[in-house]
Amino acid sequence: MAQSYTDVVGDNDWHDIVATHPGVAGQRVVVQAKGGTFNYVYFGGASAPGSKDGLMLPSVASVTGTADHIWVRGDCRFAIMVED
Repeated sequence: MAQSYTDVVGDNDWHDIVATHPGVAGQRVVVQAKGGTFNYVYFGGASAPGSKDGLMLPSVASVTGTADHIWVRGDCRFAIMVED
């Protein structure tokens, strides 16, 4: 069954969504940028990636992946959902 989680509010720093939502670790996760201009997602790595790393995620775009750490950075809210 799909499971939605509360949004993660982005800024110019990397945030590991697994730190706030441990249930997403190792699951097939959809991350969607809900607005903003410069949004990034990075799957994997126990520490924050470099400032130029990750996938650029335009407003309302989403990406799906699986990792023990999922990092987001940007000027938007990020919607988080575990797929079936």
